[in-house]
Amino acid sequence: MRATFAGWHEHFVRQLTVRDRRSGYRASLKLLQTHTGCRHNNRMQGDVVVDEGSISGGASNMVRYGRVAGLFVLLIGGWPCASLAQLAATPHAAVDVEHNSNVFDLSSSGAAPEGKNGPTFGDTTIETRAGFDGTYVLSQQKFFAVAEVRHFDYQNFTSLSHNENTLNGGLSWTLSQILDGKVDYLHEQRMVQFMDLAASTALVLETENRARASANIRFTPEWRLDSMFTDRILNSPRNDVPGLSLHEDSIHEALRYLGVANLAAGIDLEYLNGTYRHDPIALDPKYDQTTVALAGTYVISGLTDFRGSIGYTRRDDRTTTGGQSAMTGSLGYRRALSAKTTLDLNLNRAVNSYLTTGGNELDTTAGFSVAWQATYKTTVRVGYSWTNSSFSQSAVNGQDTRVDHFQAANAEVNYLILRWLSIRPYARYLTRSSSQGLYDFNGTIVGIEIQAKPPERKR
Repeated sequence: MRATFAGWHEHFVRQLTVRDRRSGYRASLKLLQTHTGCRHNNRMQGDVVVDEGSISGGASNMVRYGRVAGLFVLLIGGWPCASLAQLAATPHAAVDVEHNSNVFDLSSSGAAPEGKNGPTFGDTTIETRAGFDGTYVLSQQKFFAVAEVRHFDYQNFTSLSHNENTLNGGLSWTLSQILDGKVDYLHEQRMVQFMDLAASTALVLETENRARASANIRFTPEWRLDSMFTDRILNSPRNDVPGLSLHEDSIHEALRYLGVANLAAGIDLEYLNGTYRHDPIALDPKYDQTTVALAGTYVISGLTDFRGSIGYTRRDDRTTTGGQSAMTGSLGYRRALSAKTTLDLNLNRAVNSYLTTGGNELDTTAGFSVAWQATYKTTVRVGYSWTNSSFSQSAVNGQDTRVDHFQAANAEVNYLILRWLSIRPYARYLTRSSSQGLYDFNGTIVGIEIQAKPPERKR
């Protein structure tokens, strides 16, 4: 359940309300207010704040003891009462039963892999997960943490059963109206998707560690400079490349003009430096990537949300000939079609790292999604995306350039059984055609998820 210090604070004050049996006086000891200057509005009916000398000895002793106890609690907590009320933690737990008709994302032209129940492409997976997200607000500073553990139990290909975990925490800080920022750290262990492997049927677990720090300076009422530094390490050992990993450092600068209502526009500049590391007998490909773009956002709360950028990316692979230069950018548009229906459109073109081959890929993606709030308990979502990926020549295994066309369609219904319990049946269809037939596949996924999570409380 969501836990806050607000209820504890109220309980604390009420418990210090004492009645002297001889005099009949009732004294509410407002210790937190007395010693911190904080106000508490939950006075019990009939309570009065009295001076110790005006009541009999029993109540006076209770006052003194209560103040000592109150000060002790304040020293232990170390925070004013206004801050104690801002600590919150929300746990969650879920079970997801899913059937995938093509677990390994293999071409149907090949032979079916052998499982516990015989040769087949499909399998049923039971995923259980649990976690929490928490925040603590101290004045203008907000600490946050998200943690989750997951277990996947494969019914046919039992060697794929595994555990995953995610931990993310940090601080959103504010020093003044003109200076704020954020620092956070992410650690995650997860399974590599089979569509990113070359016809493999072996379980591969990878670990990502990412640290980010940002600072935003509003040096005039119309202009703001946003700066962010990122350090990312991805360890993803493969059977043929046991030491495969990627280390990237990047710095992103964004200058924005804020002088027009609902509009922020400017220029983005990003520099990224990366190194692939793998087995000792192979090279360590290194690269530099620079992106310059014009960017802007236009938001009308509750109606329209537009975010876009257009620019140019150049990537130089210092130890290979697999560099990339292309026009890049993104477009995101959200529109409330009605009080119950929302449309999202997305278009994106970017140069990304492709860890499996130690190279890069140019991805162009277009998609849409529609959400319909049928009732206050029922939400229906459908979506579709199309991606064209062009891969450079591999630095690790020497594969030639390839081009993929990937499509994904999905539909789901989320139903709120209770305020804290929901059920979500869903279905997805995936298909990929490639210039290298080894990477062709299609598959259908159907599943049902049951999740328990307390509702968010308004502050």
